[in-house]
Amino acid sequence: MVSADWLKKTELFENLNESRLNAISSRSSVESFNEGKTIFHQGEKASRLYALIEGAVDLTVKGQEQISFMTSKIEKEGAVFGTASLMEPFHYNVTATCLKPTKVLFIEADHLKEMIEEDPKMGMEIMKKLASIYFNRLNDLRSGVSNLFKIFKAKTT
Repeated sequence: MVSADWLKKTELFENLNESRLNAISSRSSVESFNEGKTIFHQGEKASRLYALIEGAVDLTVKGQEQISFMTSKIEKEGAVFGTASLMEPFHYNVTATCLKPTKVLFIEADHLKEMIEEDPKMGMEIMKKLASIYFNRLNDLRSGVSNLFKIFKAKTT
């Protein structure tokens, strides 16, 4: 378990008040993983939401040709991943693998969804931040793909 003050630093929960943070904190746990350890696999049932305490996590997507593409690298303390646990169809859409020894906070998604149903204002704050996180990561990915095309185009002309 972590403190409400630490949860306040996370990108997903930064706008919540202390009582809501305490409620989330009381339902959370901390887990450590070795370098190379996979936290979850793409396609698995998404049952936990994670926040990085320390370390680094690589998020990859396996394409149709069984080639893995890195979509994000989670390195910032408080960054969340496993957000598919809060959205239908509740299956991880990426694989999360530790790039070095890593410590994470995790919250069972069922507990968090229960709290969201009981407190719609909290739910709205969390879902607004979740949408913002997805939008920012999508823009980062688009920018990366665009830069890749520019490099490829420059090499072929």
